Amino acid sequence: MFAVGGNSGAKKKGKQGTKGEAQIFKENAETIAFYKNVLMITNGVFLVVHFIFYFITGFSTASFILFALSSAAAWYVWSFMRQFGTTKSGGSITDLNLPGSISDYAKDIILAIVISQSASLIHRYLWWFLLSIPLYALYKGIMLFFFSPYAQLGGGGNQDQDEQADGKKGGKGKVVRVARH
Repeated sequence: MFAVGGNSGAKKKGKQGTKGEAQIFKENAETIAFYKNVLMITNGVFLVVHFIFYFITGFSTASFILFALSSAAAWYVWSFMRQFGTTKSGGSITDLNLPGSISDYAKDIILAIVISQSASLIHRYLWWFLLSIPLYALYKGIMLFFFSPYAQLGGGGNQDQDEQADGKKGGKGKVVRVARH
């Protein structure tokens, strides 16, 4: 309705542009640097607040152990993401910003750890938020296994029916509906 740019409403003809390897490498470096900064700032704030305020009120060994374990896990996931996004696998660099990729889950794990570390400064029982990571993995596994579009379709089938659906024999394809339970 209201065009801001000169050619913003027009549809482009031809193939949609893909990102080049140099642009993917640059975006991966920015993503890796961003998550490194997030981890460094969160770990620094946690340590400063924990040592300043908790030495006055009392030192919590359990909180410090949970912080050390969660920080080690977060830095391990970050190093995995860094290795995954900067090395060439099969001749090309893997894009860390693809939705639904393994790096997307790595980013979710880092953010869940950062949120739980920050929330634990408010109350020590908020460390239980770390349980959201395996619960989320279980949820994604169940959704992928049971509710994916291809999970309900059987591997074996009638060969004639498959050929008819492809249109190779010239017959009309039969619509098969899958009942979800």
